[in-house]
Amino acid sequence: MAQEIELKFIVNHDAVDALRNHLHTLGGEHHAPSQLLNIYFETPDNWLRRHDMGLRIRGENGRYEMTMKIAGRVTGGLHQRPEYNVALSEPVLDLTQLPAEVWPDGNLPAGLASSVQPL
Repeated sequence: MAQEIELKFIVNHDAVDALRNHLHTLGGEHHAPSQLLNIYFETPDNWLRRHDMGLRIRGENGRYEMTMKIAGRVTGGLHQRPEYNVALSEPVLDLTQLPAEVWPDGNLPAGLASSVQPL
């Protein structure tokens, strides 16, 4: 399991250009652009959302990964949530590969796998 950490800010519209210019002065690594495949999933009755879960498959250069994000905590602008990643050989959803701890009752709910659909 990984921990996703995001720090979110609210920026006044008038300050966006100045902030962007300042960020460019800080340096950092440049990565070549790449094309990502993102497939997000949900059930018709929003079961994942109702359980504060997010599910996707992401692919890049023939490698694929299924990611399940589950409920975390928010303090001010700091968002933290557990993230479970499973390598896949192809972009085909397989919920049985996720660990039991991602599910609210410790087990993959009956019928969930057959009701999850790409958005």
